[in-house]
Amino acid sequence: MAEIIIYEGESGCGKSTSLRNLDPAKTLIISPNGKSLPFPKGSEYKVGENRIITSELDDIKGVIQHVNDNMPDRNLVVIEDFTHYFTSRILSPKFLARNSGGDAFQRWNDFGASVFQSCFSKAETWRDDLFILILHHVEVKENGTVGFKSSGKLLEKVVDPIGYCNYVFHGVVEVDENDNIRYMMQTNRDSQREAKTVAGCFPDFRIFNDMAKAIERIRTYKSGGIKATFIE
Repeated sequence: MAEIIIYEGESGCGKSTSLRNLDPAKTLIISPNGKSLPFPKGSEYKVGENRIITSELDDIKGVIQHVNDNMPDRNLVVIEDFTHYFTSRILSPKFLARNSGGDAFQRWNDFGASVFQSCFSKAETWRDDLFILILHHVEVKENGTVGFKSSGKLLEKVVDPIGYCNYVFHGVVEVDENDNIRYMMQTNRDSQREAKTVAGCFPDFRIFNDMAKAIERIRTYKSGGIKATFIE
């Protein structure tokens, strides 16, 4: 079964920059547009080789399936900006035109089905060594907490993408008394931010913004290389 990771946060919190130390020889990035990747190794991701550009939500599943079946050297697929795919669908002329009668409601069911099918419905059939990393924006929820931007109550209540993941990181920008900035990843929830990781894998509440190190630790944990300690 593939491991799905969500890294969520506000724009500018370092989500894309967290990819800087990933190995381009083992990674494939799915991007919604051709915008350059904001780190030096970004130039090593070539369209048609280890980077795919598409704005269609329904294309994601096929790309991941191709990696799973035909690219054994790739063990990480990154969906660079999942939020963009939501926006692209909801603002598409076809979606906007379905605005009356039962079709107005059905379009949201179809949207939820597309999100579920994109990378959650087949995860149990994909390779055990394959990781799917989703970068996504956040929104303020009705209870005042900050979490996954759902773009509709149906997605949040029925699909619930967070529920399919063992690992949800939340980007945080820290500023100390000397105005030094640190980009961090929160590993577990608090009263404000949504986040979660498997008990014992990340003992620190916040870690440095480096997805390569985070995934390496998860792989080590899953293989039994990290002894988990639990507070009773």
